[in-house]
Amino acid sequence: MMRARVLVGLIGAPIGICVLWMGGAPLALVAAIIAAIGGVEYARMCRTKAWTPSQPLISVGSALFVVDAVANNGAYCGPLLALVLAFSLGRQVLGATPTGSMAVPALEVFGVVYCGWTLSRFCLIRGAFGEAGLGLSLLVLVLVWLNDMGAFFTGRAFGRRKLSPRMSPNKTVEGSVGGFLWAVAGSAAHKMLGELTGLWYTLNWPQAIIFAVLIAACSQIGDLAESGMKRDAGVKDAGKMFPGHGGVLDRFDSFFFVSPIAYYYLRLML
Repeated sequence: MMRARVLVGLIGAPIGICVLWMGGAPLALVAAIIAAIGGVEYARMCRTKAWTPSQPLISVGSALFVVDAVANNGAYCGPLLALVLAFSLGRQVLGATPTGSMAVPALEVFGVVYCGWTLSRFCLIRGAFGEAGLGLSLLVLVLVWLNDMGAFFTGRAFGRRKLSPRMSPNKTVEGSVGGFLWAVAGSAAHKMLGELTGLWYTLNWPQAIIFAVLIAACSQIGDLAESGMKRDAGVKDAGKMFPGHGGVLDRFDSFFFVSPIAYYYLRLML
């Protein structure tokens, strides 16, 4: 398990940084695939509760949000959401049955927002901030990864007190603190390397530290939220795409929650 987890990280990290560096079509393609597969896993979890949201609608809608963010800076976000809602309600009407008429559209719209709209905000960080986009999106990527790794390794080494036993019994308070510390250290490293090499935009020191704390907190909330979904669905992992990690929702749960918070925080502060 540990070897597979480390191997996935060693392979995935350079690929992710390379795609982020290129931006544009490569970023749109990879992010759309992640969003679409996330939609498949989300719909599958819903079915364990005897709910029947449309997996194609969720996956296609999620992917379109991401593509719109990269191609049009999210200009069609509103119309896309309206289209998803129209298809969802239309499907219920054409089915001519009232069963699920409240729950299913709600699950479909939430699924598209959770798997696609949230990830589209990360793409906007890369594309909507001009030359600063690369440095800012790279910082978000680094902070989420380091928070995850810091929480995991610190928790394994020193974890004693449970953080949220009902939501995720393996997470500890000590691991949570480790995640914060690793994120702050990562933000400092990003700041110093950026200034030293001039390869990417950096925040000033107070902003860099505050942003690291914010992202670490949101990352852990996103992780716990997805853990709660899995426990509600009665599954250990949302999928099996990444050995040692689980599926797309297991690996990118933090990104889904962090991305809109990071995007709108940066829009307000910069």
